[in-house]
Amino acid sequence: MKKTTLKLFLWFFLFFWATFPAAAGELWLNDIPLEKLQNLYNRCGYDGVRGYLMLPSYKYPPIFLKKFPADYNHMPDEDKRNAVFIKILAPLALRLNQDILSERSEIEAVAARFAQNAKLSAQDIDFLEEKATKYDIFSRLKDNERYHYLTTELLNRVDRIPPSIMITAAAIETNWGLSRLVREGNALYKKLVWHTDEGLKPVGETTDDSYRIKTYPNLYASMQDFALKINSHPAFAALRNFRRERRERTGNISGLILAPYLYGNSVLKNYAGIFDYTLAYYELQSIDKSSLDDTMISTDIVKDFRQYVTKM
Repeated sequence: MKKTTLKLFLWFFLFFWATFPAAAGELWLNDIPLEKLQNLYNRCGYDGVRGYLMLPSYKYPPIFLKKFPADYNHMPDEDKRNAVFIKILAPLALRLNQDILSERSEIEAVAARFAQNAKLSAQDIDFLEEKATKYDIFSRLKDNERYHYLTTELLNRVDRIPPSIMITAAAIETNWGLSRLVREGNALYKKLVWHTDEGLKPVGETTDDSYRIKTYPNLYASMQDFALKINSHPAFAALRNFRRERRERTGNISGLILAPYLYGNSVLKNYAGIFDYTLAYYELQSIDKSSLDDTMISTDIVKDFRQYVTKM
């Protein structure tokens, strides 16, 4: 009797296990039409409150678009179009923070080894010097004094950027994705590069021909560059110091409390007011509390959309 019950249990387990598609992890997509994208979102249960806030779960599917759909600009309904804009950028911003915090963990490990042994391996030293170059940290200090300074400063710089800030800034700079900078160059934040012919030539802005607008291979690269600017440029030193204090006191690093430190980031008139309104009106601070959930994407979904699947 016990053997029969056990066999029945195993049979039902295997049946239901085979019936439900397995999770497939993250999904990178390229050249997907808007209708197909919305169908994909529906299949993954990516709708949420107001069409883009995944409440109360705070879980987002790891669906990452390399660029906006070619027909995105043709959406007539502004509210629905803005919702799609947020839905496209939210997973990218959450993915970027995963990468930043993973990098921070590596730095924390090196700092812990240094604190314990008062010395570092050649590999750890090379790692610190590489990160110092990346995050534009300069010091004339030598040996242990230098390593102490680098680990301290890196931990001040390599930290999360609230998704609400990245989404809000991109919405303002690109007119919610309608700008030619997004269509032609995946440029979410209008970074200027000087004395080069590489990039997009400004149209109707100025007679100055000495600069271009930097272009990117994909949206994620544009977002990475913006985060690196915040985490390395001297103009954002006050933001980084305040973020460190918040981490040490409460651990709460949200877009609402960091936003005032970004108001000098743009020459747009009333940038501060527009930024505050956009972040608050669309309730983007909810995304700051969210995370990615790869169980929302099944192998069947990947198979059905395989013609748009690409590598990171």
